[in-house]
Amino acid sequence: MRRRFFLIENTTAGTGRRRLVARVVEHLEAAGASVERCIGHSAEEAERRAAAAARAGRYDALIAAGGDGTIRHAARAVAGTDTPLGIIPLGTANVLAHEIAIARGARELAHVLQAGPAATLEAPLANGELFLLMAGAGFDGRVIEALSHAVKGRVGKLAYAGPILRALTVPPDALDVRIDGVLHRASWVVATNARHYAGRFVIAPSTSVREAGLRAVLFSGAGRGELAASLLALVAGRLGTCRHVSVHACTRVEVSSQARVPVQVDGDAFGATPLVVEAEGGPRVSLIVPPGPVNMPDNAG
Repeated sequence: MRRRFFLIENTTAGTGRRRLVARVVEHLEAAGASVERCIGHSAEEAERRAAAAARAGRYDALIAAGGDGTIRHAARAVAGTDTPLGIIPLGTANVLAHEIAIARGARELAHVLQAGPAATLEAPLANGELFLLMAGAGFDGRVIEALSHAVKGRVGKLAYAGPILRALTVPPDALDVRIDGVLHRASWVVATNARHYAGRFVIAPSTSVREAGLRAVLFSGAGRGELAASLLALVAGRLGTCRHVSVHACTRVEVSSQARVPVQVDGDAFGATPLVVEAEGGPRVSLIVPPGPVNMPDNAG
């Protein structure tokens, strides 16, 4: 039973979501646990403090309260240490929460943090940096680059509407994508370690954060209409029937382009191409998960 926790919290989450953190902490403390909270720091400072806490060996677990980007920073902090990472999902998409089918109630979250098993993940790398879920170049990179985090903190998923519409109005990108050395052409590519995308939508049904290897999802449509059709197929759970989309099992994805193309990693802006994603060579991350299967079936795929 874990009793000593170090918590890093994304303070840009909405007030209602932050109340979930307070309730989880109350349940942990009622069960005899102690929680040291790291609040009001930049992501970089929070990561530095969390890394020091993970190395100190004084805590039974580190908790990341936030979205997938906050969780990625926390995973970087605990990577290669014996300190496991637990999550309180506060983001707009919460892809990792869907991947491990974690409960959303405060009491259930507190119980998993104290008593849930720890699974060892082989974290992939994007341009040499650890990530947990996915790296995208093209359409989703443009959306994330244009996203206002202040607006997202106020209105949630509605903040994506404007950036999505703007990304659909520009000509599709021209990407050279080498998948394990084989050259492909695409307008958008997502190299994913996860089954889900943007919440509950399924982008790679046979993928799991618990298993080694990546899936490269290529969107090859050359026009805006084809890109829009691919997005609708993703939302409808019929991406596998879309003729402009192909999925490739792989260990290395190299993305290049003549023009600058934005990149996102785990829902955060990550500069621009070139992008190299590797399934192997990253540090291990110990992640606290609920008992039972990590990927639970849902109605999206």
